[in-house]
Amino acid sequence: MEPAQRLIEELEREWREEQTIHRRWREDGVKFDLERPERLDIRAITLMPELFQPRDGISEKHVADLTKAIKSFGELDPVTAIVVGERTILIDGHHRIEAYGRVRPDREVPIRYFDGSPSEAVLVASEANSAVKLPMESRERQNRAWKLVLIGRYSKPDIARAAGVSERQVANMRSVMKQLGDEAFAHNKSWFRARNAAKGGYQHMDETEASIWQEELAQRYADNMAKMFSTKMADNPQVAAMALEKYFGRRLPEVWRELRDFVDVREIELEEAEEKAAVEAEEADIEAILSARAAAEAVKTAGPEEEIRHEEF
Repeated sequence: MEPAQRLIEELEREWREEQTIHRRWREDGVKFDLERPERLDIRAITLMPELFQPRDGISEKHVADLTKAIKSFGELDPVTAIVVGERTILIDGHHRIEAYGRVRPDREVPIRYFDGSPSEAVLVASEANSAVKLPMESRERQNRAWKLVLIGRYSKPDIARAAGVSERQVANMRSVMKQLGDEAFAHNKSWFRARNAAKGGYQHMDETEASIWQEELAQRYADNMAKMFSTKMADNPQVAAMALEKYFGRRLPEVWRELRDFVDVREIELEEAEEKAAVEAEEADIEAILSARAAAEAVKTAGPEEEIRHEEF
C-alpha cells in the first residue's frame, strides 16, 4: 500500500470514530465544546506534506517574499487546518508556516478550521494550491494528480478538478497504475518516472519528455540546495557566485551561457546604469561639499592683508 494511502486511511478511521462519539453525545444531550482557538502556536500544528502539500517542495523565493511581508505587516492570511484527535493538521498554508517559523519559531498564527473529512481535506488542499496566488507548473499538477490516483479514493472528476488536469489524463494515470502494479508506488513522487517505467525506461525520450526530465532533475538539485543552505546563498549573491566559480571551474562560462536564458539582461543593465548614476551623483555631492569646506578653511586661515584685499575687491 502506498504510504499516503495508508496515512489517509488511518486519519479517516480516527476522524470517523471521533465523529461517532460526538454524535452519541449530541443524542444523549451532552454539552461539549470543540476547542477551536483563532490563533495557535506553529509548534502545535502538525505538517503532513505527503498528503496536504501538492507542490514538489517549498519555493524559497515565495518564502522569502512572505517573510518580508510578515516583518512589514505582522501577519498573513489565516492558514487552514483540520483537527483529527489530538492533532491539528495543516491543510493549506505550508509556505506561510515556513515563513512564520523563520521570523520567530514560537509564534502564534491566525488559523481557520476545515470541518469535513480528511479525504475531503486532501482535495481542498489541491484546489487551494491550484489558485493563482502561486501558480503550479504543469509538472507539479501532474505529479499531484498521480499522487491522488495512487491514494485510490477519488473519482476522475474529483482528481481532475483538484489537480487542474484533464479527466483523460487521470484515465491514463489509472492505466499506468494498473500496468505497473505494486511498482507504481515506487514512483509515487513523479508521474514522469512512472510513465517512463511503464514504457520501459528512459532510452527513447522525445524532446518534451527530455525537457520534463531536466526540469525534475533541476528541481531535485534545487530542493537539496534549499535543505542544505536555506536562504544563505540567495541572501549572499556575491558569495554564491564565488562558490559556483569554485565548483564549476573552467566550465563556468558554459553555465553562464545557459543562465542567460533565465535572466533579463536588459533589466540588469538598467539596474547597473541606475546604480552607476547614483554613485556618480553621490561622488559629485561629496566633492562639492569638500570644495566648500576647503574654501571656508582658506578664508579662516587667510592673513589680515589678504582679508582686507578680499574685502576691497
